[in-house]
Amino acid sequence: MNPRAGFSLVEVLVASVILATGLLAILAAMTQSQRLMMASKRFEDAQYVFCLGEMAHPVPPPEKVTGDPLDDELLNVEETTVAELVRELESDGNQRLHLSREREQELETYTFTREVDEYEDFDGRSEEEILEANGKLYTLRTTVRWGGKHYGAKQEEDVTVRLWRRK
Repeated sequence: MNPRAGFSLVEVLVASVILATGLLAILAAMTQSQRLMMASKRFEDAQYVFCLGEMAHPVPPPEKVTGDPLDDELLNVEETTVAELVRELESDGNQRLHLSREREQELETYTFTREVDEYEDFDGRSEEEILEANGKLYTLRTTVRWGGKHYGAKQEEDVTVRLWRRK
C-alpha cells in the first residue's frame, strides 16, 4: 500500500467546483422561491382589498342605475385607499374589521378603483350601435393597485373585468 494515500489536489479542486455549483443552484432556487412567495402574498392582499371594495361598493342591479352607466356613481368608484374602504364599511353599521396596526401598514399602498369602460369608435359606429351589437353589455373594470415605498418605485396592479347588462 501507498503510505501517502489520499486525494490529489486536482480531485479536491474538481470536488470543490461541483459542490460550489450545487450550492449556487440551491441558492438561486431559494431566492426565486422567496420572490414567488412575496408576489403570492401581494396578490393575496390584492384579493382582500378587492373583497373590501366590493363589500363597500357592491355592483348595483340594473334597475338601480337610472342614468348613463358611464357616469353612474354606483358603478364607477374613484380611487379609494384601504383605510377609506374600512371606514366606509364600519360607518355603515357593520362590525369593526379589527385590522391590526401591522396589517394596516401592509395594506396602506393598496387602492381600489372601478370604472365602466367606454367603447371605442369601431368603423364609425356609435356607442349605441356597439352596445346593441354586444347585447347591451357594459364592461366593468375593477383595479387594485399597490406599490410605491414598500416595493420600491414599482407600481403593480390586478385587474378584474366583468360584464354588466343594463335592462
